[in-house]
Amino acid sequence: QRCCICRLWGASVTCRGRRCPRIFHFPCGSEQGCVSQFFGEFKSFCWKHRPVQCVQAVQQDQTLCLICQEAVAGQPCYDTLVCPACASAWFHRCCIQGQALRSARHHFRCPLCQDVATFQEEMFRLGIKIPDR
Repeated sequence: QRCCICRLWGASVTCRGRRCPRIFHFPCGSEQGCVSQFFGEFKSFCWKHRPVQCVQAVQQDQTLCLICQEAVAGQPCYDTLVCPACASAWFHRCCIQGQALRSARHHFRCPLCQDVATFQEEMFRLGIKIPDR
């Protein structure tokens, strides 16, 4: 199959959005904002059909990523995620992904409120890979 992003052959990741014809290489999809879920059926979604956060979170002034202390976007989006439990902890996707890889499932939690179950479930849904160990 031909990748809908780079147009080269060999794409094997299919968007699971309803009737979506997009097929892409995993690295191309990651760079373009596609989401792959690393649990259950291991579904992947293109940039148009990826899951989004429905958290009602309000920033005070300019909110910083809790991990790198750099500014985050003004609302949850592909590159900016929010803890669904406390709605006060904001992260860059790449920062929370790094935290997940270092912590693994047993220790991965919201750094602010320490929630595990709700936090991990939402991060899995949004395509954050959380290794078992």
